Amino acid sequence: MHSSALALVLIITPACVAADDGFTPLFNGKDLTGWEIKENRSKSKDPDQWYVKEGGILAAKVGSGWLGTKEQYGDFVLKVEWRIPPGGNSGVFLRVPGVKEGVSPSETGFEIQILDDNAPQYKEKLKPYQFSGSVYHFVGPNKSVFKGANAWNAFEITCKAEHITVVYNGEKVTEADSTAGPDFTKRQKKGFIGLQNHGSPVEFRNIRIKVD
Repeated sequence: MHSSALALVLIITPACVAADDGFTPLFNGKDLTGWEIKENRSKSKDPDQWYVKEGGILAAKVGSGWLGTKEQYGDFVLKVEWRIPPGGNSGVFLRVPGVKEGVSPSETGFEIQILDDNAPQYKEKLKPYQFSGSVYHFVGPNKSVFKGANAWNAFEITCKAEHITVVYNGEKVTEADSTAGPDFTKRQKKGFIGLQNHGSPVEFRNIRIKVD
């Protein structure tokens, strides 16, 4: 094979492999197609509380509530990157059965916590299941791998029957299953995926899903 042709193959092959990994975009990087504001608790009720920034970034203004998918999902692998400012607090909701006014989705579905673990207002004041990468209310991460405020962090979350696994910045840090207690096992196995607005700016990008 001619050297230039070989070089071309070497260049395009990785991209082809990446595009064929079974994941599909859950966020198109342009608008909120496929998503809707499930609950807006902000005083202003700003309809543009969630918006898209240049570079394919999904962002939230300071407020309260959550943005969710229009479709429901059961067993899946979800990849998402996120960034918060100092003191930031947010989360990724899983299998939320619906909206109950005034009730956090983490009480009806599941939440993978997003938090500035290094912020002084949280250090030594929270339970293990309240730090980033935890299955909120249930199981905390076995180590801290948070890259810091204003840095991009990444989750790969696997939901399979009664098992939830969190790979955080490339390291498996959290596993939750039926041993987490009866409240864990009784929750529904299918629901909406959501992104939390919890009183601080937050940004998400590269949201992709592979459904079993």
